[in-house]
Amino acid sequence: MKRGIFLILLGLIACCPLVSLAGAQQIGEGAAQVTVSGVEINPGVFFEGDTGIITIEIVNNGQESVAIRRATMYDADISILSSSYDTTTTVGAGNRMQFTFTIKADVPPGIYYPSFSLDFRDAGYLRYPVQIRVENDPLEISVLNKPDTYSAGRKEQIDIMVGNPRDNSVGSVIVHFHGTSLDPAPSSYFIGTLDPDKAQKISFNITPEERTVLEIVVDYKNGINPHSAVVTLPIIFGESKRQADPILSNILVEYESGKYTLTGDVTNAGLEVANSVVLSAGEGAEPVNPYREYVVGSLQPDDFSSFELTFLAENTSKVQVTVNYRDVDGNPYQRSTPVVIPPKNNANEGSPGIAPAMIAVILASVAVMGGAIWYSWKKR
Repeated sequence: MKRGIFLILLGLIACCPLVSLAGAQQIGEGAAQVTVSGVEINPGVFFEGDTGIITIEIVNNGQESVAIRRATMYDADISILSSSYDTTTTVGAGNRMQFTFTIKADVPPGIYYPSFSLDFRDAGYLRYPVQIRVENDPLEISVLNKPDTYSAGRKEQIDIMVGNPRDNSVGSVIVHFHGTSLDPAPSSYFIGTLDPDKAQKISFNITPEERTVLEIVVDYKNGINPHSAVVTLPIIFGESKRQADPILSNILVEYESGKYTLTGDVTNAGLEVANSVVLSAGEGAEPVNPYREYVVGSLQPDDFSSFELTFLAENTSKVQVTVNYRDVDGNPYQRSTPVVIPPKNNANEGSPGIAPAMIAVILASVAVMGGAIWYSWKKR
């Protein structure tokens, strides 16, 4: 009897190590089925000094639950701002779990590999390197079209292109226009998300009142990090090379019936249309009917129109002919041209009735004819 009990106990003792080894083997195999199934990095590419988030997803591909003791991320260069996951948890068979870490890329541009570490409670650990890219390429601002010079009160259009040369998208892209006495329209332009290697064209108008500097600022976010790109344009006043240019030609001035009559042609020698063209006699002249002003209307580039003005002028040898016109935006312009007028004593000044010399000739002719008739009657 005692021998039988002894043999039973001996058999149990012999089996215990085998059970422990089998259990350990099963736990090790279960941990081996846990793998990294996905990595999400925001932003996709960092600027130097940017803060971002790394999300690691793991999956248990095995048939048994696996206990996790600790999850952490570490690197010698990249700063890890968030704490490790030190609470023991379990990931069930076929289940997924995510771990999120906040990092700061306070490193020079380059490629870095911070490591994700997952320690299992009962057997081993998992190591997974995560690639982090750091680049400092900002958004590019290109000026496509702008005036050579500006005029006070004249509205001008400027075209720009905002491009993203980075390998990741940027968001919240807004273009602002800054400068004193510019009255930009629109005052800002919202683009939103700008994908890699994409560009957005923007057109806007400014109406400067003084010499100043236009500052074009593009604000955007790389992940949660704000950034800006800036371009400045000097606003210099001068005469535009494209604006309308009314030129007078074929001028003829005559004095008749107590007033001057001026005729000629006005030609638009500029590259832009001249609207609401009106001619009048200016300084040195007093406009009178019937042509106090002459309305031409619209003059296209290289187009011309004839005109006629009537005016009075005293004690002067020249008068100013004024051309008033507007550009396509309604801005008013004025151009004056001096014109020499002939003196009155050399002009053909008419007077009412018959001239005295003509009367004398007529009377002499009548006398001759009368004498001839009288002589003829007398001879008969």
